[in-house]
Amino acid sequence: RGAVAIDDHCRTKVPGIYAIGDVTGEVMLAHVASRQGIVAVEHIAGHPEARIDYGRVPGVIFMHPELASVGLSEAEAREQVQGVKVSKFNQQILGRDQAEGPAGGFVKIVGEEATGRILGVHMAGHRVTDLIHEAALAMTAELLVDDIAATIHAHPTFAEGILEAAEMWLGRGIHMK
Repeated sequence: RGAVAIDDHCRTKVPGIYAIGDVTGEVMLAHVASRQGIVAVEHIAGHPEARIDYGRVPGVIFMHPELASVGLSEAEAREQVQGVKVSKFNQQILGRDQAEGPAGGFVKIVGEEATGRILGVHMAGHRVTDLIHEAALAMTAELLVDDIAATIHAHPTFAEGILEAAEMWLGRGIHMK
């Protein structure tokens, strides 16, 4: 398909040759190429545990409102996982969002109902291109929706929207409109 095939260490089929970036045909984003480079160098240096998980790559769109996501969409999750649960929190309820001006934002958590495993997080609104990394970190660390809800988030911040979406997912949301 015009791309150089690589394994999860960024090795090609040719011994000693690695490839990174758009030429691999993987997720074509600068931050992915940077991580691929790190993974390749760490593997060359003798650290075989270095890998890249393309399912946990945050994607962002810089517009107004900003858009960001990581992991599976709701539709993808429903195709791949039995028992998907979704919550969506309206960011406009947050004091910080109101102070910043209208953006029409939300935080949506897609998770596995039986376990609380986070499958995907999708956001629109102020600063979500910065906030998506909390979700990516939670997924990488294999945290659960409960873990996000148990984490104190400073007030008033945009990050409270992630906490609120987690609380809603758990059926404990108190800030709803």
